[in-house]
Amino acid sequence: MKIREFSLIFALSTNEKIHFDMQKQLLTLCVFLTSMAPIAHAQQSDTVIKPSLKYGKPSMEELSMTTYAPDSAATAVVLYSQTDVRYDMVNGEFRTVYSHSVKIKVLKNEGTSYADIVIPYYNREGGGSKEFISSLDASAYNLENGQVTRTRMKRDQVFTERVDKSHMATKFSIPAVREGTVLEYKYDHNSEIYWMIDPYRAQRDIPVIYSRYDITIPEYYDFSIEMRGGSLRVKETQENLTYTARGSDGDMIRIDCNGRHLSFTGEQLPALRSDSYVWYAEDYMAGTLFELKGIKYPYSAYKSFTRTWKNIDEQLLDDDDFGGMLKMRNPYRDEMAMLLLKQLPDNRQKIAAIFGYLKGKISWNGSYALYGGGTRKAIKEGTGNNADINFVLMSMLRDANIPSYPAVMSRKNRGILPVTHPSINKLNTFVVAIADTDSTFVFLDGSITDGAIDVLPPVLMTNQARLLYDKPEQNRFIDISHLGRNQIRSAVHAQVHPDGKITGHRQTSYAGQHAAIYRRQFRGAKDSADYVAQMENDRQIKIAAYRTEALRSFTERLKEEYDFEKQTTTNGDLIYINPLLFTHFTKSPLTQSVRLLPLEMPYADQYTSSIHLTIPEGYAVEELPKSISFTTEDKQGSCRYFIQQQGNTIVLTYTYTFGNLFYASQDYESVKRFYEMVAEKNNEILVLKKL
Repeated sequence: MKIREFSLIFALSTNEKIHFDMQKQLLTLCVFLTSMAPIAHAQQSDTVIKPSLKYGKPSMEELSMTTYAPDSAATAVVLYSQTDVRYDMVNGEFRTVYSHSVKIKVLKNEGTSYADIVIPYYNREGGGSKEFISSLDASAYNLENGQVTRTRMKRDQVFTERVDKSHMATKFSIPAVREGTVLEYKYDHNSEIYWMIDPYRAQRDIPVIYSRYDITIPEYYDFSIEMRGGSLRVKETQENLTYTARGSDGDMIRIDCNGRHLSFTGEQLPALRSDSYVWYAEDYMAGTLFELKGIKYPYSAYKSFTRTWKNIDEQLLDDDDFGGMLKMRNPYRDEMAMLLLKQLPDNRQKIAAIFGYLKGKISWNGSYALYGGGTRKAIKEGTGNNADINFVLMSMLRDANIPSYPAVMSRKNRGILPVTHPSINKLNTFVVAIADTDSTFVFLDGSITDGAIDVLPPVLMTNQARLLYDKPEQNRFIDISHLGRNQIRSAVHAQVHPDGKITGHRQTSYAGQHAAIYRRQFRGAKDSADYVAQMENDRQIKIAAYRTEALRSFTERLKEEYDFEKQTTTNGDLIYINPLLFTHFTKSPLTQSVRLLPLEMPYADQYTSSIHLTIPEGYAVEELPKSISFTTEDKQGSCRYFIQQQGNTIVLTYTYTFGNLFYASQDYESVKRFYEMVAEKNNEILVLKKL
């Protein structure tokens, strides 16, 4: 059995073999071990608000809370979140039990959503190591006429459902929850997959007043521990553990060992709310990750599970649903003759022809995957995930003598790939790297619907993709975060009329991501007339003679041009005009006063506009915006606004570039100021006065 995309981020894909090995060694363990003492719990720290840490005992202070001073926007706050992790022995095998207890105060009506709980767990169809939920309890507490009213959740309000072949979920909604409620729930998460430990996430998308995670690990399991967030207190001690198990002769025996006791505590943790400028907030949350390095049972040699990326490469290539699919026969071998590839002048045109044909045969179903277990079904049904399409693409490219290789990755919205702690379970998809020259690649992916060669969905443009190809001496990690050129280049020639009307012609070239966005928006409209009507409404103009070039072509660039009419503001002898005519940013996209998370941009960007604006006869310039050029502190973002009068024509050149895709939270204020200056220049007004 293989564990793929497992909810525990350090799952081992060969767990059944490990499970069998451990069963044999645990039998030896049951016979030979000697005794020591039980677990001690870490001291709980005081907090400013001092929530009650006793389950079922909310305090009057908690029930009376109406706001949370450190974060007045919070809709709810976690009063406490406590997890105790222990290793039990059942039928001669270890079992990990996570005892969770959570108490939340609902501060606003929107916060009632935190009463809807979903607990996912591993439970594969067909048997094998599994998990289950037990000892579930939940209640809501409200103040009514000065009295505390407790509403318990009933058993018939708890539902269990299968999520997929490998996962189940327990779902429930705590009743009687409203603004002002204190809700509380607890449960045990029992796991037979004892050689892995769930990650601890201390922070949430709402503030957390107190969080504690206690775990004692038997000495047989050697885990590396990675701390994240930097705001947790850690205490480590040695403890004595005692277990009982049935020996080989059927008698019960006592097993004594040392345990590594760890306690992690966080207090007054701010909310980390995901937004459009961070891909995966959990990468930055305070917490702890555990990774199994090795196992050492008594009278047995140390067995290492530390892996290298070379091990991961080999494991993937040995897998029938990955490496096996790289050898699959091209299902469209006979049909490829009609593509007339030999008549095309270069590889890029051949690649485009092959990909275009493939996308006509198999459409993307909206899902991403790493393995190709459903590829043959996708070929038959004409729809599949990106991995299915990518495996077929590589088979077609191979028949065209065009080398191609998978570049495996973690999508940006699924977390950072741990380069120093290799884990196959952090890989969740791949794109196709296609040899363009002897030393360069171009990239495609089956999820492309509006992109082109080197125009991938931004979620796949990661800085850590691992290339599986036949040059072992090369560094296999590649950065495709700056793939392609994303540009808008516009030229406008227009005439201002005495009544304030502007007529003119605009020609624009869209490249890379901007071309993909344009195609997606056009595809979302009913027809071209509907698309033009939307443009007219958005830009407050009238459009005539609308034309496009390469709109439906598989290219990284398209062009648009049209005649337009626009009404400006007049007041007596004055005409007020924004000389950009078609603005770039009228408001800064960065609106938070303070930011806790890093700033992650989707792609490098460039916008250029050249405007020639003829003023009407009998008018003169009363006020002209000032020319200016400014940059971000790291010089990776720049804006140039250069305006001048040449006779009766106003000439404006506007250029914006932004190249850095990551800024730490401490750099947020300077980037925010940059965008505020960009928006300010986009809103400046040219004033004409009648002579």
